[in-house]
Parts: sequence; C-alpha cells; structure tokens
Amino acid sequence: MRGGTTRRNKVLNNIFYRCGKAIDFSNPDNTAEGNLYLKDWGEVTDESKRVGRGLNWISGPGTPLLLDLEAGQKFFGFDKHGAYANMSIDVDLDALTMTWSFSGATPEVSTERHFQRDFLGQAAGEVRKPGPLLRLSDSPTKVDIDPRLR
Repeated sequence: MRGGTTRRNKVLNNIFYRCGKAIDFSNPDNTAEGNLYLKDWGEVTDESKRVGRGLNWISGPGTPLLLDLEAGQKFFGFDKHGAYANMSIDVDLDALTMTWSFSGATPEVSTERHFQRDFLGQAAGEVRKPGPLLRLSDSPTKVDIDPRLR
C-alpha cells in the first residue's frame, strides 16, 4: 500500500490511438512529453475501458487519477507539448501495411538521442513529430511496415 516506486521514466513521442489507458505511472515522479492522443473516442463512455480517448493514469495507492491531456498538463506538467488530433489508422496484417492520416495540430519536440531516425530510416532534424514516422500526412498514406524489409 506504499504506492509505486518507479521514478524518472520517460514516455516520449508516442501516438496513442484508441486506448483508454495511454500511460500508467505509479506516481507523478515521471515524465510524458510530445505524445499525440486521439481526439475522438467514439461511443466509449466509460473512461476505464481500454479503448477510446488516451488517458494518463497515476495509479499509486488509493483511487487512481485518470487525467486527460489538459489535466496532466495543468496539475503535473505532463506532455506540455502533447496534443490531441483526429486520426485514422488502419493496419493490414496480411499485407503488412498501415494506412494513416492526421488532422489537427501535431506537436514537434526536440529530437532525443533515441529518436534520431524514424522507422523507415529517415534522419530527423532537431525537432520531430511523435510516432514511428517523421511525416504525419493529412491525407491517407499507406506505409509498408514489414520489419523483414529493414
């Protein structure tokens, strides 16, 4: 009942799509920055479900705190450069392709040393968008995600 002991974890440059629990910290001594969350969580009305709007949880002892982006920014300083966006992501597991598109403001944050290249091997500059690819298209874009081709 003493709460989580995990400290100084960083959750950086992710895209959270249709997940109710995007980030689950055991206490507020952690960092989230530059993440992108789905704006529309559809028919889901129960925030504890594993689909829908990405909420960040602090699940220490007692009742967990379920934070939307604005609450996390205001009260804990999480994701100061994070954002909501409308997005569509469709993965074809047979063809190993992903088709995605985004609309809305997407954050750009400093490129950390672990994010110098994207999934396709393209070099990042000093700032980059969240997620596995450097470019987030506003029109449906198909991407080959077969890891055997890398």
